[in-house]
Amino acid sequence: MLEAQVKPLITLIIAIYLITLCIIYSRTNENITDQRESFAFKGMLFSFMLYGLVDLRFTNDNFYADFPHWFTMLVTELGFATMSLSCYFWFIYVSSDTKPRRKFAQLWYIATFLPLLVSFAFIFTPLNKNLFVITDTLELRPLLFFLTWMDYIYLILATIISLIKRHRAKTRIEKRRYGSQILFILFFTVSGFMVGFLMNLPSIELCIIPIVLKIFVEIQDSKIYTDALTRLNNRRRISDYINEELPSCSLEKPLCIIMIDIDFFKSINDILGHEEGDRALIAFSNALTKVTQSKDAMASRWGGDEFVIAGKDMSIAENLREKISKELEKNSNLSFTPSFSIGIYKCTTPSVRIDDALVAADAELYKDKEIQHQKTEEFHRQLNKAK
Repeated sequence: MLEAQVKPLITLIIAIYLITLCIIYSRTNENITDQRESFAFKGMLFSFMLYGLVDLRFTNDNFYADFPHWFTMLVTELGFATMSLSCYFWFIYVSSDTKPRRKFAQLWYIATFLPLLVSFAFIFTPLNKNLFVITDTLELRPLLFFLTWMDYIYLILATIISLIKRHRAKTRIEKRRYGSQILFILFFTVSGFMVGFLMNLPSIELCIIPIVLKIFVEIQDSKIYTDALTRLNNRRRISDYINEELPSCSLEKPLCIIMIDIDFFKSINDILGHEEGDRALIAFSNALTKVTQSKDAMASRWGGDEFVIAGKDMSIAENLREKISKELEKNSNLSFTPSFSIGIYKCTTPSVRIDDALVAADAELYKDKEIQHQKTEEFHRQLNKAK
C-alpha cells in the first residue's frame, strides 16, 4: 500500500515545487531589483524548473527501459546541465553588483564562463560516456565527480563573495541578506549529499523551495529599503542604520550625520524640465555612492532633493563638497553642475535621539544654504545657458 502511494507523492512534490517556482518567476522583475540581478535570479529559477521536469522520471521505475534511448539520453543530459547552469546563475546573482575594472572586465566574464563551458562539453558530446552510461538503467561513472567540482567552483566563488560582502555590510539587513546567500550554498551542498542517499526521490526540490522563498522575500525587502528613482538607500534604511549606531556613540567613536540639499531644485525643474531634475537626482545619488563606497558610512535619499549620509568614519566629512562636486563634473548626462548645501552634526553620546540629531544637522544645513543662495543669479545663468 505504501509503495502505491509513493509515486503520487513524488508527483505532488514536484508539482508543488514547479508551481511555487513559476509564481516566484512571474513576480521577479526589474521593479523589485536591478536588471542583472533579476536576469540571474530568473535564470536560476528557470534551471530549477527544468530540473524539476527532468525529475518526473522518478514516477516511472522503468524509465530507462520504457523510453527510446535518445529520449532518456536527452533527459539525463538536461538533468546534469541544469544543475551546472543553476550554479552558474547563482554565481552571477551573488556577483551582480561586483564590477571588475574595465580593462579586466572581458577577461573576467570569459574566465567565469569557462567552468560552465567545460561542463557542457562533457555533457552534450560523446565525452559524456565518461560520466554515465544508459542501458536499461543509468550507470554513473567516476568522472562524474569532476563535473561536480566544475559546479562547485561557482558555489565556492559565490560563497567567498558573500562572505566578503557580509563582512563589509553596514547594516543588519544587509548582513542578513548575505547570510542567506551563504545559507543557500549549505542547502545546495546538503541536497547534493541527500541525492546519494535518496536516489530516485525529489530530495533537491525539497531543499531548494525554502531557500528560494527566503531569497525572494529578501529581494522584496530590499525594494522597501531602496529609493525607486535613484536606487539609493531610502529614509527607512538610513533611519534604521542611525538607530543601530546611536547606542554605541562616544567621543572616541562619534556618529557623523550629514544632511545635503540640492540648491534651486525647483528652478532646475522649471527651466530645464522634470526629466532633467530626475537626472540631477540620479547623478547626485551616484556621486554620493562613489564618495561613501570605501567608507564606513551610508548614503540615502531622505526625500525630494534632500539626502543624508551617516557613518562612523569621520573622514567622510573632510572636503566633502569638493569630493561630490568632482564626481558630478564627471557625469556626462548632465548639462550643468548642481549646487548643493551641506549640514554636518557629530553625535558623541548615546543619549541623543535620532530626531534631535537630524534637527541639529538640518540647522547646520540651513546655515550653509544661506551662503550658497548668494549664488542665485550665477546658477540661474548656468541653467539658462544649459537650456
